[in-house]
Amino acid sequence: MSKRLQGVGGAPGIAIGQVVRLLDIPNQQIIDANPEAALTRFQHAQELVVTRLQRLAEQLRTEGRDDEAGILDAQSLLAEDISLTDEVQRRVRDEQEALEPAVSATITQMRDILAGLDDPYLRERAADIDHVGQMIKAALHGTLGIQREIPSDAVIVAADLTPAETAELRGGSVAGFATAVGGATGHTAILARSLGIPAIVGLGDALLDISDATDVILDGDTSTLVVEPAQHEIRIYEQRIADQNVRKQQRQSLRDQPGQLADGHAVALWANIGHPDDALVAREQGAEGVGLFRTEFLFLHRNEAPTEEEQYIAYCSVLETMEGRPVVVRTLDIGGDKPLPYLAMPTEPNPFLGVRGLRLCMNRPDLFTAQLRALLRAATHGDLWIMLPMVATPQDFSWATQQLTVVAEALQSEKIAHRADVPLGIMIETPAAAITADILAKDVSFFSIGSNDLTQYTMAADRGLAELVQQYPHDAPAVLRLIACAVEAGKQAGIPVGVCGELASEPEAAIILAGLGVDELSMTAVAIPEVKERLLAITRDEACRAAQRAVDRVDD
Repeated sequence: MSKRLQGVGGAPGIAIGQVVRLLDIPNQQIIDANPEAALTRFQHAQELVVTRLQRLAEQLRTEGRDDEAGILDAQSLLAEDISLTDEVQRRVRDEQEALEPAVSATITQMRDILAGLDDPYLRERAADIDHVGQMIKAALHGTLGIQREIPSDAVIVAADLTPAETAELRGGSVAGFATAVGGATGHTAILARSLGIPAIVGLGDALLDISDATDVILDGDTSTLVVEPAQHEIRIYEQRIADQNVRKQQRQSLRDQPGQLADGHAVALWANIGHPDDALVAREQGAEGVGLFRTEFLFLHRNEAPTEEEQYIAYCSVLETMEGRPVVVRTLDIGGDKPLPYLAMPTEPNPFLGVRGLRLCMNRPDLFTAQLRALLRAATHGDLWIMLPMVATPQDFSWATQQLTVVAEALQSEKIAHRADVPLGIMIETPAAAITADILAKDVSFFSIGSNDLTQYTMAADRGLAELVQQYPHDAPAVLRLIACAVEAGKQAGIPVGVCGELASEPEAAIILAGLGVDELSMTAVAIPEVKERLLAITRDEACRAAQRAVDRVDD
C-alpha cells in the first residue's frame, strides 16, 4: 500500500523513479598537530569550496543562467567571509578548540543571527550559512560534492542539498529530488525551479526512512511524494506527464497573444522582476510589461548606497529590453527587517510595522532623491512608471509628489534630459490604503495591489510561516473584499488597477481577480503561460460569478 509525504514547497514537475539516498556520512575528527596546522587545513578547505562554487557559477553563466550563477557567487563570498575566518581562528587559537567543532560552532552562531530576523527572505538565507558550512566540513575530509553515481531515472533523497549540489544535477542527470528540510524561498528550491528539476523540500524526517531503490512518484506540483505507488497510481501520473507535455506546447503557441478572457475582455499579463537580467525571461514568456521591478538588488550586499548613475543604467537596461512596454519600478522597499551596513537604523521590535518602504525614504530623502533622479532620466528610454511602497495615508503620497516635483525642477535647471510626466502610483498593501482607496485614487495615476503584504497585515499572519499560510490564505474573503474596494475606487477614478503579489500567479486566483475587475496581473514570468491559458478558457461572466463566490465564500 502506498504512503504519501507532504512537503512545503519545491519545483513543479513530476518524476517517477527509484530512490537514491544521499545522506551525510559522519566523519571522524582529525587530530591536528597544532592550531596552525588546523588553520592551514581550514584555509585549504575554504579554497576548495570557493574554487568549486566559482567553477559551477562560470558553467552556469556560459549557459546563460546569470541569476543562478549569482546564487553560487554569493555563497563563494560567504565561504571566505572575514567574520567566518576570524571567528574560527579565534576559537582554534585562543580557545584551543579542535577545528571541526570550531567550524560547526561558528556556522551555528552566524546562522542563528539570520534565523532570528523577522524577514522571511533573510531567514531563508540562514540556510545559505548551513550550506557553506556543510561544504567546508566536507572539504576538510575530502568528500566535497556528490560522492556516488546517480542514474538518470533516480529520485534523490537527502536531508538537504546545497545549491552547488543542485546545480550539479541539471541537464536531466536525475528525475528529481526530495529533501527533509528547506523552504519554498530557499536557494535550493529556487535553483530547482530555474533549472527545471522537479523537487520537493521540507518533507520532514520521515523522508529519511525511505530505503534505496524504493519506487516513488515525486509530484512537485503539489509537493507530494508517493512512496511505493500502486500500478494504477503510476498510470495516472504517467498520463499527467503526457498531458503536461501537450499543454506546454499549446501554451508556447500563445506566447505572443495578449492576456484576455474567452470573450475578448482584456486582462494584461505582466511580469515581476528583481534584476535587469530577468526582463529577457519576461519577454520570452510573453509578458506584456513589467508590473513590479524590485530595486532592492541595487542596495543590498554592499557597503555604500548605489550611485545615481548605477541606478540609471539598471533602469535603462530593463526599459530597452522591454522595447516600449510598460515598466513599473518600485522605489526602495527596505526597512528594519533588511539591515544595510550604510544605514544607521534602530532595532525595531516589529520591523514590518516600522520604518520601511516610503517611510524609510522620508527619513533618508537623499536616497529617495537619487533614485528619483535616475528614474526620471531613464524614463526617456521607454514607458516607465514609478510605484511607491508602504503608503498608508494621503500625506504619504503628497510627500512623495513634492519630492518628485523638486527633482524634476532640479533636472530641468541642470539641463539634464528627463521626463517629468512619469505616472506615479502606489502599492495597495496596507488595509488603510485599501479602505481609503477612494480618497487616494483622486491623486494617484494607478494602483498596484501587493497581495502578499496586504494578506499579512489584514490577517495578522506572517506569510513566512507555513502553518499560518494554510490557515490564513491570501484568497481569504477579508483580503478579497479589500481588493474589491481598491478596484472599485480605481474604476470610479478612471485609473488602472493591477495585482503584483503571489495571488496573481495562481491560475484559479487569477480568474477571481479578473472577475473583481483587475486590469493587470503581474507575476513571476514562468507563471504567465499557464495563467494566460486558464483565462482564455473562461468568460467574463463566469469570472465574475467565481469572484462573487470567493468574496462570499460560497462553495460550488
